[in-house]
Amino acid sequence: MEIDELLRTSGPISHDDAGRLIDSGADALDAGDAEVALECFWRAAGSGDLNLAGRASIGAAEALVRLGRDDEARELLQGASQSGEQEVRFVARRRLAALHVTAGRLHDALAEYQRAERDAPSERARAEVASRIGWLIKETGGSSVRARLAFARSRGGVTDRMVPLAMLLVTGVVSAAALALPRLLEPLALIKVANGDFLSSEPWRLLTVALVHGSPLHLLFNLFAMDLGARLVQRLYGAQRLLLWYLLGVIGASLASAIWTPLIPSVGASGGVFALFGVALGAEWAHRPLVERGVRAALAQIGGLIAINLLFGLGLNVAGGGIDNAAHLGGLALGLLLGVFVPPTRAESMRSRWAGVSSRGLGGERLYTLIVVFAFLVIFLNWYSLALVRTTLPF
Repeated sequence: MEIDELLRTSGPISHDDAGRLIDSGADALDAGDAEVALECFWRAAGSGDLNLAGRASIGAAEALVRLGRDDEARELLQGASQSGEQEVRFVARRRLAALHVTAGRLHDALAEYQRAERDAPSERARAEVASRIGWLIKETGGSSVRARLAFARSRGGVTDRMVPLAMLLVTGVVSAAALALPRLLEPLALIKVANGDFLSSEPWRLLTVALVHGSPLHLLFNLFAMDLGARLVQRLYGAQRLLLWYLLGVIGASLASAIWTPLIPSVGASGGVFALFGVALGAEWAHRPLVERGVRAALAQIGGLIAINLLFGLGLNVAGGGIDNAAHLGGLALGLLLGVFVPPTRAESMRSRWAGVSSRGLGGERLYTLIVVFAFLVIFLNWYSLALVRTTLPF
């Protein structure tokens, strides 16, 4: 049965039809049509399925908020917060807390967020709520110790905080040693062709290229950019994905460089850094993550920073500067794909604010990762042939 027909009928509907109505309501909210969204959610709430009814009530509450009917929205959310399903309770309590904040009832909001934290369905959701609890404790004049503990919970564990620092430390120390002892640079640099295919016999260079730099200025600039990109990706996706995607970005950038400029050796971490920038830009464009003001400002600047760096690199190349733009673009392309197809795991999106956890599961993310790894393997096994084809192109 079509959505229009479902809206014209009355009485119980099937589980599948209720799910389709909820999806249609979500699409209407995304399109800014709160009236149609409300109609879809109301109809889905009458399906007889308590869990779907709870989700539909949360969607209807969001539509009511957009229509300026906050009191009705609060009533719906109060009911949904008593659901037997943990995820529905969590989303309802979190949204109810946000309405309390809007109305200036900060103590009520704090209590609701604390209830939501206990029902959080994932570490990402728990961290997001803990951050709001910390802020509200400070705003309501609560204990500074309790506020610091809440902010500590929102930042994750020691591993999350240490991974970006370790990336900077390893890159800085090894690069500084290579600059002081030039004989260390050659075994790590990305050398692609030496009397034929050289890279295939020493594939580790696809990664070690990120550990050596051509000058102190080159190293300092990449460390600064890496710090910014790593902190953004860690905030949105956590430390494990940050490290994995950085390494994949370095490999992708190296392969792009090998194919496009096979005769020119390369050094530097900028391909991996551009991958981190791409992840942040893709996530911001596709998912609009709800993050604190400082992170939001940094995300808004990523696109401009990428454009400036690419234009700067092109300008230097025209003047004979030798910037590896192929590596930059290769890393950036991979990062964009990851950021678009994998929703942030440490920050909710506009849709997940009322609909719960991300619609794309861990299985989908693993599939994307396997596809990337398989594609890299195929490209690496054929990189020299691709580079020969590239040399026949007129540009």
